[in-house]
Amino acid sequence: MIAQLLNREFVVRQMEAIGEEMRRGPRPPSASSESPPVNAADHATALEHLEVSLAREKQQSSGQPGFESSQPERRSDWPAELDDFAFISRDPVVSIVQSALEYRYNAPENVLQVLDEEPEDDGRRDPGDVPVVTSRRLLHSEPRREADNRRVFEAFSETDPSWVSSLVAMGIRGLRQRHAFNSKPPEAVAMGPNARLVMVGDWGSGLPRAQRVATAMRVYIEEALREQRDTHVVHLGDVYYSGWEYEYKNRFLGHWPVRPNEAGRLTSWSLNGNHDMYSGGHAYFDFLLADARFRKQGRASFFRLHNDLWQIFALDTAWDDNGLKDPQAEWIKSELDRNSQRAILLSHHQLFSAYEDSPAVGRTMRERLAPVLKAGRIHAAFWGHEHRCVLYDAFCNVQYPRLIGHGGVPVYMIHRKDDPLVAPASYEFRDSIAKGFESWAVFGFAILDFDGPLIRVRYVNEFGEVHHEEQIR
Repeated sequence: MIAQLLNREFVVRQMEAIGEEMRRGPRPPSASSESPPVNAADHATALEHLEVSLAREKQQSSGQPGFESSQPERRSDWPAELDDFAFISRDPVVSIVQSALEYRYNAPENVLQVLDEEPEDDGRRDPGDVPVVTSRRLLHSEPRREADNRRVFEAFSETDPSWVSSLVAMGIRGLRQRHAFNSKPPEAVAMGPNARLVMVGDWGSGLPRAQRVATAMRVYIEEALREQRDTHVVHLGDVYYSGWEYEYKNRFLGHWPVRPNEAGRLTSWSLNGNHDMYSGGHAYFDFLLADARFRKQGRASFFRLHNDLWQIFALDTAWDDNGLKDPQAEWIKSELDRNSQRAILLSHHQLFSAYEDSPAVGRTMRERLAPVLKAGRIHAAFWGHEHRCVLYDAFCNVQYPRLIGHGGVPVYMIHRKDDPLVAPASYEFRDSIAKGFESWAVFGFAILDFDGPLIRVRYVNEFGEVHHEEQIR
């Protein structure tokens, strides 16, 4: 990821420039690049969507909610807003603009425009250390810190705005014409009695620290292979910014801790996230799930694993954003009626949240799953979407609700370790990396080891260290 494209103000300026270009109508591509195949209708429709999203963005940030830092007494010590360093938008059109711009800057003819070194205002790491966000930046747009430590980049003019506008129009067309939902799940996959699940959420940023998470995951995968455990590696969804094919290549598959030649020994799974759907889910269904490592998923976005005592249901809550596309609710009820094992639910979106207080959060899932929730058939649940690690007390009749969305997206750590927990949380991972005025949350993942009626769960940080452990029984 490029630093400028993680800066909200920079992205808004680029959206304004793209809008101006679109209002001129489609133009022939420049001699230096081949314009994507979009027509006048695509441009017109894309402009409508862009203008709506831009107006909304100017009113209120679509970035990550709930990570506002407390302000020190001295204004000169205030951290920058998270949107200055890690603007991950929940608006699909904004995300498409970020994807299009990054695709443009990654083109071979632009290789000299992108430097692999941290900007001067952010070079506070020790030699050999991993950058806390990214080391990639555009050459001709230097950052500066304002008096209140806000991060602002110098103005930057795109050299081929027509090409970028066509890319944005192509992405918006994909968003409008979503990939068909595969309503037939694959055949249920049997797990060994001592199976290991290595599970990570919101990992698909490709950032250096996300790669460090993959390296730590790999240690536990290799341990499981030595112990001859049946091993499954699960991603809870989201490849940034908007699930384009190049993003799966560069940010996901190239760093996935299961190697291509291990497809027959290890099983990989990936849930659908909202960012996977921001350009219609086409690359998620047709590119990611076509990879041999994900073969057992059968290009479906929901599936079931089981052994004699446990069963795992993975759901797609993103094809309908924060929803539950048919026939999943009926499918899970039918499977539970036929199978008596204790059930674990996996999803991208939250069943509920202590931090995101909108009544819409998890509502559709709770409503659609009400019969099985009320019957107490969901024993544990793991989800992502929020970029935190939080263990909750029993809630919604689920005994072990768990949030593990801290796999690869930089956010601030807004709590001290001794701050009170936010109900109904029973544990929250609050380790941080201090850098300048900002304090960043540490990434991580979870290991589930099955042992008869027990599951040993270890929560591991990006450095490979276990920070919390529990038993699900």
